[in-house]
This record gives sequence, C-alpha cells and structure tokens, in this order.
Amino acid sequence: MFEFHKKLRSLTFFDPACGCGNFLVITYRELHLLEWAVLSASRESGQQVLDVQSLINIDVDQFYSIEIEEFPAQIAQVALWLTDYQMNMKISEEFGAYFARIPLKATPHIICANALQTDWAEVLRPERCSYVLGNPPFIGYTQRSAGQKSDMEVVCHNIHGAGVLDFVAAWYVKATRYMHHTRSLSLSKGLQTLKL
Repeated sequence: MFEFHKKLRSLTFFDPACGCGNFLVITYRELHLLEWAVLSASRESGQQVLDVQSLINIDVDQFYSIEIEEFPAQIAQVALWLTDYQMNMKISEEFGAYFARIPLKATPHIICANALQTDWAEVLRPERCSYVLGNPPFIGYTQRSAGQKSDMEVVCHNIHGAGVLDFVAAWYVKATRYMHHTRSLSLSKGLQTLKL
C-alpha cells in the first residue's frame, strides 16, 4: 500500500496547452483522492496516523504546463492552489487534524510561452514525465492565423500534406517527438489514453 503511495508522489504531469488549467486541476484532485484512499485504508487496517501532515505527499510541484496567454496561465496556477486547499480541508475533516501548506514551499511549473515554439524538454525532461495531457486548440487550416500557419510549418515541415491538417496536429507531432526517447509515457486526451 505504501509503495503505491510513493508511486503517486513520483508521477509528473505535463500539459503543453493548459489554458486555465482544467485538466491539471482534475488530475490533481483525483491524485489527492487516491492518496486519501491510501491513508484511509492504512488507518482502517489499524495503523495509527499520528501526524497526517507528514504523510501527505501529493503536491502542486508534480505539474508542468505551457500556456500562450499570461492571464489563463495565472488562473491555472491559482486553480491548482485552490484545489490543494480544498483537498487539504477534506483531509483535515477526515483525520480530525487541521492541515494547511503554510508556508508554501512548492509551486506548479506553469510557463507562459508558445508551446509550438518552446522545447518541451526544457520545461520537463521527457524521462521525468509520466503523462502528457491536455486539450490543444482545434482550428481548421482555413481558419488559422498567419502566426499559427507559421508555427504549423515549423513543427510539421517534413510531413507530407501537413498543410491541410488541423492545427491540433502540431501538438501531436511535438508530443510524439517529445516521447521518442522514452517508452514510459502516456499521451492523454480527455478520457482516451494512448500508451506509447
């Protein structure tokens, strides 16, 4: 059971088009619920939990992302902290001891940049990444701006017929290249997961 708990802390999540952070927030909440289940199960098995704060491992620093707009990037960071606070309050209720992360020592790794012009490995080394997830923009080739066309050409320059692909294809191309050197990653989009 505690090996699983350690495994949860070792996971990292990368969203290269995070927007306001919805996928990050949901992932963080579910990760916390798994941790909560582990701690509850250990308590039910008769193991005494003296200091729940020392047992909480999941933290916002497991999350990495890129967002092109400054305002949504800031919202994503605040949303992760709010989720952290909400989950800590639930744990406090469950274990009967107040738990808060003050002072804040960890932070989510959210950078404001163009994901198609950024080397993803500089945000999070591929060998350290457990999951790539997100919902990049879907824009047909006739609706793309000049900048989006340029980004698409840079990313997909060696792919025959790439000019007619949807803009979102550029993220799949970059994700495939990003994961090329590791077999331990999963590429997630919504409820679908493709193991590579």
